[in-house]
Parts: sequence; structure tokens; C-alpha cells
Amino acid sequence: MEKKIKGLKIVEALLLIGTIIIGIITVIDIFIPDPLFLLDEAALTTITGLLTYLSAMISKKIEKIKKGDKTKTDIKEISEITNKVSETASVIKKSRSK
Repeated sequence: MEKKIKGLKIVEALLLIGTIIIGIITVIDIFIPDPLFLLDEAALTTITGLLTYLSAMISKKIEKIKKGDKTKTDIKEISEITNKVSETASVIKKSRSK
């Protein structure tokens, strides 16, 4: 159980670092006329939102494991993640086609 929590905490930390990095790039992008990495602010904000969502989901799983609850992933969670990733991909695609 500790090994599982440790692994999830590493993934959560990586997602948080990614969120911070993308957030900083988003703020910089607001003040620079040319979008960085060929993405506009909307795409960067959407990516930040996705990373935040995934991080929160992992955090909830960690808390459940600590309480001794079972942490099976159900179809609802998979569907939510798929929808978030799909929305993010759509915004990125629109961003690049401008």
C-alpha cells in the first residue's frame, strides 16, 4: 500500500509541476503577442485545467487508500478523463489552426 501511495504522490507532484510550468507560460503568453509553442492562451489554460483535474483525482485516490478504501477506477472516471482530454485536444487543434 505504501508503495502505491508513493507512486501516486510522484505522479501527483509531476502533474503539479506541469501545471505550474504551463501556468507561468500562460501568463507570459498573455503579454507576448506571438503565442508560445504555437498555442494561444485558451489552449494553455485548458492544458492547465486538465493537469489540475488529473492531480485532484490522484489526490482523492491517495486519500482513499490512506483510509483503507478500495480505489478501483470505474467507467464514470474513465469517461470524465476521456472527455477532459478530448476537450483539451479540441482546443489545442483550434489554437493551432488560427
